[in-house]
Amino acid sequence: MMDYRLHVFRTVAELQNITKAARVLHLSQPAVTKHIQLLEETLRVPLFVRTARGMVLNESGVIYLQHVQQMAQAHENVAQQLQAPAGVHAGHLRLGTNKTILAYCLPDILGRFKMRYPSANCEIIDGNTDTIVGALLDQRIDLALIEGPCRRPEIQIQTFLEDEIIWIASPHDPLGQMAHPEISDVLSRPVIVRETGAGSREFMERELRHLRIPLNRLKIVQEIPSPAAIKRLVAAGLGIGYVFRISVEQELAAGKLVKINCPKLSIRRPFSLLFPQGPTPPGITQAFVQVLMEKRRMA
Repeated sequence: MMDYRLHVFRTVAELQNITKAARVLHLSQPAVTKHIQLLEETLRVPLFVRTARGMVLNESGVIYLQHVQQMAQAHENVAQQLQAPAGVHAGHLRLGTNKTILAYCLPDILGRFKMRYPSANCEIIDGNTDTIVGALLDQRIDLALIEGPCRRPEIQIQTFLEDEIIWIASPHDPLGQMAHPEISDVLSRPVIVRETGAGSREFMERELRHLRIPLNRLKIVQEIPSPAAIKRLVAAGLGIGYVFRISVEQELAAGKLVKINCPKLSIRRPFSLLFPQGPTPPGITQAFVQVLMEKRRMA
């Protein structure tokens, strides 16, 4: 493993901020500062210019960062070569995901993954986007698959699938039988929604704000942490709702639910792969990423 002090240096250099680096490294700010000072004393040159906006690399720092990055990549390459003969693809993967992805995307992905790497072991936790992002930041999982937005600079984000958030109703609901209802028609009906922090809810609320529609115009009658429960309650006629299309394709095809054809309230949004900043994790984690991205190319 590389000298931890170099890892601290690289983190500060990439984030340009002691506070952010301390959060990512799970260290105190004085501890991060001390690591940088000791490294500069060892090299006998300053590496940063301290400004009001943060830590900016000087010329020496830029040169040294390139050296550290090359060392990290070389270490990664050697580690993979050493692990491969020992069966690197028989490791343990900790995966966090949202309920919609878990129910409607992950089974197919995991099936192909296990066929290719039968000795791999995958531990899965599920929750809303806020919960899963928190687990990744706390290093309780290796990868995250989420349906909601994420704006954390210490996390890398890659889209692996796109879907549409649509409004749904019971086949007996007048809205479902209207060719092109207005937004006001949708807002006049009782609505069943996911809990705060769920990806579909964050995206829809963002879209409503973009349309300058106050969120309190939604007549929310039930919050529930399950897309499957939303479907059942809507089918029972207790209100309308909005979900990712992938979660209701069977019900739409069977006529148990209908799409409310209000184009302004149908929005396309990505499903995202999240992992910490830096190179793609090696071994079994990298193998899962490759399988996941193969599905994107086939979609």
